[in-house]
Amino acid sequence: MSRAYLLLDSCQIENLNARLFERAPGAAPHALYLMTQYAELAAYGPVLIAVETGSPLVQAFVQQWQYSAGIWIESDADEAQLVAHLRSLIHARLEGGVCVLFRYYDPRITRLWLQHLPAGERDRLMGPMNLIRLPDGVLQREGAAFPGVCYTHTPWLTLYVQQVQRLSEAAREAVLVGVIEQCQQYFPACMQGLDATGQRLWATRCCCNAERQGYSAMDEVMRWVSLYAHFGESFPDGFGHGRYREILSAREQLPKERLDNLLTELKRQIALGEVTS
Repeated sequence: MSRAYLLLDSCQIENLNARLFERAPGAAPHALYLMTQYAELAAYGPVLIAVETGSPLVQAFVQQWQYSAGIWIESDADEAQLVAHLRSLIHARLEGGVCVLFRYYDPRITRLWLQHLPAGERDRLMGPMNLIRLPDGVLQREGAAFPGVCYTHTPWLTLYVQQVQRLSEAAREAVLVGVIEQCQQYFPACMQGLDATGQRLWATRCCCNAERQGYSAMDEVMRWVSLYAHFGESFPDGFGHGRYREILSAREQLPKERLDNLLTELKRQIALGEVTS
């Protein structure tokens, strides 16, 4: 019998483990980075959990996460077999031999990765998955289920140049749109008087400013918007930004921890009136 699962992105859903315990206390989540060479990043990686239709967790997924932070999967395979196959997809090899982490569980990437492939190739990549349900449609296996692949330190999955370019362009566009929407909602003064071209230019500069400090993932850039909206293009090298430079230079911390500390410092300065909200 087919079972439903959510594959969720811990990097985009704050306090995911606590939310899973609250909404699905009896379920057993599987952190896919565990038992791999990326185990130390497990708190920021994908998590698979079995769900029941209409459950509080499914409701949260539909209302909050389905567009950017996870995918719905159905499979009649043994759960351990499904976990093993999904774990094997967490990294990929690019042409030239470079190995990268692959965020295939971002629904925007899932669609671009799989939808245009020949049915046989898509079936092979889906392995024991029957279907992947996305906000704008369903990717369904057409042939018999493949047994799937187990994780190894060397990726079996290869992404080719055209695939990478297509994924990169789509991801970049999604980030720009997200930055514009975030700014319009929370920092409308920054967009005041700007036409569509001007808004894209502002968003592009914000993204570049974040990337110079090592932040390029969508969730990271969305958080960086607050800093860029308050301090502009000179951040973090401008006058009065010394404390932020200290935080960014703390290389013993994870990038997410540094970003958390940057935003905590911004809130502190706003509360003390050192920065205008």
